[in-house]
Amino acid sequence: MTMNRQHAVRIGAAVAAVAAATALATGPATAVPRSAGDARTGTAATGTAATGTAATGTAATGTAATGTAATGTAATGTAATGTAATGTAATGTAATGTAATGTAATGSVSARETAADKALVTYVYKQLFTYYDTSVIDEYVSPDYIQHNPNVANGPEALRRLVENLKATATPGSASVTTHVIAQGDLVLLQTHAGTSDTFSGIGLVDVFRVEHHKIVEHWDTIQPVPATTANGHDMFATLTSPQTDAAGPASHTAASERVVRAYVQQLTGRKDVTAVDRYVAPDLVQHDPALADGAAATKQAYTALFAAHPQYQATVAKVVAEGDLVAVHLHDQNSPSDLGTSVYEIFRVHHGRIVEHWALTQAVPATSVNGNSMF
Repeated sequence: MTMNRQHAVRIGAAVAAVAAATALATGPATAVPRSAGDARTGTAATGTAATGTAATGTAATGTAATGTAATGTAATGTAATGTAATGTAATGTAATGTAATGTAATGSVSARETAADKALVTYVYKQLFTYYDTSVIDEYVSPDYIQHNPNVANGPEALRRLVENLKATATPGSASVTTHVIAQGDLVLLQTHAGTSDTFSGIGLVDVFRVEHHKIVEHWDTIQPVPATTANGHDMFATLTSPQTDAAGPASHTAASERVVRAYVQQLTGRKDVTAVDRYVAPDLVQHDPALADGAAATKQAYTALFAAHPQYQATVAKVVAEGDLVAVHLHDQNSPSDLGTSVYEIFRVHHGRIVEHWALTQAVPATSVNGNSMF
């Protein structure tokens, strides 16, 4: 759910990624702000962010994140109930906007297995990008590892090269923090603020990993530079609604939270019905999309403008990961059928049947991918 973008400011030096297998190697990132009248989610998409080589840009700050400090929420026992994602197969058309692909969390994985997968992914994430310990790749990453970051090749050796490159170019004093960790079925999603320093706002990342038989087998991500200021006055990562914790709520809430978000996304982006905001969003919504103000009214106004400016807009749901009161949706936004579009991750917090808090990250979809896979 994004808007049309125009290329603008170049973020000088390398933005070093830190995402387990996210593969943002150090390379110059191009920020692409929304054009006039395009008021929807997020700011710049990183587009062609990673080159896989050390950047030579002028800004020496934040060139290599020191790694994601996996939070204590990672290994919580409140794993998703394992209920199947209910979306239908992706159609790629504007008609439904609700399609969920086969990468959606599956119902064949038990809650205990999901909790184990969640702990495994957060452990590997920390070992790779806090300690640069590539030995975990041999133990926990599949030889047939599938990569969807468009700038990194398939396979564990490409991941190993990424980590080694990050270690060699790491900037002392930079910091990274993983905030939300959401797991359902065989999918584990992490939201991270990476590469921050005194002079660099860092980058935001969402990573999704698929686990089979205690091995990480597949990875998707979206990466966005963090702006210096936001329309709502909040950062892009904190949890501000009560209870003020990044951890997902009880597993007993998962099904209801997922139903609310699926209905909201289907009606808003599939049917282009802006009254869905009235039905599903709390009036005092806390907004972390840097382009939007707090409150349901700002969201409704932004979508009204979007649909008017882009009558052929369509959003296809690639995957949904829900746990407790948190529901993450991965979308392919396009302003027209010929538009390469944008990869968008939205995270919603649901209380008492209403969306009370929202986070978003966006990245422009490139024309080519070194691994031959799409971002979705």
